Amino acid sequence: MKKLTKQNINAIIIQILIISSLLYPLIGNKNKSQVTADSVIVDYIFVNSNIISVDETNTIHEAIAIKNGEIIALGTTEEIVVNYHTDNETTYDLEGRTIMPGIIDGHTHLMWSMLYGGFETLIGAQQIALAFGYTTLNEKGVDGWDRDIQPLLDAEANNELLLRVNIFPIHNLAFLDENNETIVVERWYPDFDPILGHDHMLRVPGIKIYADGAYGNRGLPAMSTPYSQEMLDAWGGRDPYGELYFNQSVLNETVKTIHDKGFICAFHSMGDRSTETVLNAIEYALDGATNDDARHQIEHNSFIREDLITKAISLNTIHSVRGYFPTYWQKEYEELFDDDWEEWYVNRYSLPGLGIHSYLETDFTWNVYDDDDLSSSRNIKPFLHMWGLVTRKAIDVNGTIHEPDPWIAEHEISVVQALRMMTNEGAYAVKQEDYLGSLEVGKYADLIVLTADPLTIDEDDIKDIEVMLTMVNGKIEYKWASHTFPLPYSTGPQLGFPLWSVFFIVPSIGIIIIISRKKNNKTNS
Repeated sequence: MKKLTKQNINAIIIQILIISSLLYPLIGNKNKSQVTADSVIVDYIFVNSNIISVDETNTIHEAIAIKNGEIIALGTTEEIVVNYHTDNETTYDLEGRTIMPGIIDGHTHLMWSMLYGGFETLIGAQQIALAFGYTTLNEKGVDGWDRDIQPLLDAEANNELLLRVNIFPIHNLAFLDENNETIVVERWYPDFDPILGHDHMLRVPGIKIYADGAYGNRGLPAMSTPYSQEMLDAWGGRDPYGELYFNQSVLNETVKTIHDKGFICAFHSMGDRSTETVLNAIEYALDGATNDDARHQIEHNSFIREDLITKAISLNTIHSVRGYFPTYWQKEYEELFDDDWEEWYVNRYSLPGLGIHSYLETDFTWNVYDDDDLSSSRNIKPFLHMWGLVTRKAIDVNGTIHEPDPWIAEHEISVVQALRMMTNEGAYAVKQEDYLGSLEVGKYADLIVLTADPLTIDEDDIKDIEVMLTMVNGKIEYKWASHTFPLPYSTGPQLGFPLWSVFFIVPSIGIIIIISRKKNNKTNS
């Protein structure tokens, strides 16, 4: 057997060091993946994440690649980093955090109340909305041209819209005149067509029609059975049956005119008598067709009878549902309402489970904005609304959490259904479900990163979920300043000899030579 010399031993050690340095990229760093030669350059990659797609089968993914504002790939982390890479340090490790589609508020007054009340600047209002995870706002009720509409048209022209806005100019005012008559103003639709282009940040898909009252000088919701005198005194009502803003024949012709011009009709309708009149008008305008293409929709649905729900199913109408129910007033409701009114009042929460298109409404306006107040049913916080939808609990002004009585909790909404109401259904309501509302290849990259997974955490913790990052159209518009997402993956293909290995090999060889010479010197001595 050949005896090993010192030179042979040193050569073997050097070979081991060289081989080890070459193997290190493969086995020494679990976050490195070999990128293929034909890897595609993209703008952003998120890996090691929990992606709630909200697609038809509720698929969960690990990683996503984004380019030119669109989602171009979804899959496992390994699949994405092997086939795609970024050149600008924009491959983020989310360390298991949850991504979901950006939130679509199907009924808000965020932009209108900003313009009307001057509570915020255009940029300031959008930045607050983005911080809560909103990527699309469906503005239900825009009035004056110079005050409300033109500034938003200018904002899009000047690239000042950071999120998507769908405005619904009004047909009539939300209150009555001194003679208790409806005030018709006919904004937009007599002179202009809808704006439906999916590449627009500002769209005009529909017209808002106020069909009944609400309170005070607006009158009360139009009901089929009378209010008690106690209700009329408390809520400022005049007519014991509430105020219906249009009779059936007038509303029929109004809806038909707007429908024939290609607009969606969105109706403020709280009382059951109003909703009956609205459904009849929609049926008249559709003239035998279903609502699949027209997308006419009813807002609030505060009191809805079961026979009206049956008609809504037959017409395939779309309905908003307030997320946060004021459960802290349930005892007062029980004292004021009879059994029918109680049933009609909570029937809105049955709509998603019956397969009716139902989207989240916050009904937010800036005059109720208070970051510390969790009691308002018109709160801006989307995950407080989700918590309300799922648990039907609510927090009063003193911070006390109120559990729902059985009649309020009767109709259950799952977290999965609530997610769909906050995303895909809001997109469907404005004819954008092929572009927004879920995370699928080919759709716009509107997404948010969350502090927790609403599908797995305790239902009572849903209200505490926060948004860490908001992306609209493939651009990060909001990100926690206090958090930096790690960048563990290379930003380009790793091909051939890893150049950095030289910095490991050369010093190692030098050390071996020095050790060898010292041993030789000792031997010679």
